[in-house]
Amino acid sequence: MTFIKIIRLTLKMQVYDLKINKHTCTGCNICCVSCPINFKHLKDDGELTEKNAVVLIKNGLAYPIYIEEREVNCDGCGVCIENCPQKAIKIQIIEAKEA
Repeated sequence: MTFIKIIRLTLKMQVYDLKINKHTCTGCNICCVSCPINFKHLKDDGELTEKNAVVLIKNGLAYPIYIEEREVNCDGCGVCIENCPQKAIKIQIIEAKEA
């Protein structure tokens, strides 16, 4: 008789929230162009909009975009943080949910 061991693996998916300090952000656009997700959408779609971007510049300041229904949001890679000359960006984990 052969026995099969079944292992249940629960994966948690982290959800990230970009926090941008509006007092130090200069709206230089470096976060927008350095974000790998933004870059992919810019390359594939030819433009960045509120429907496909993770971070955009509006009224001279960067602002994060999170849409729960969207397949891809901020993945927490930190490239925007590394490239921000003003050090105006922080990433916060807002929840971990089962994938």
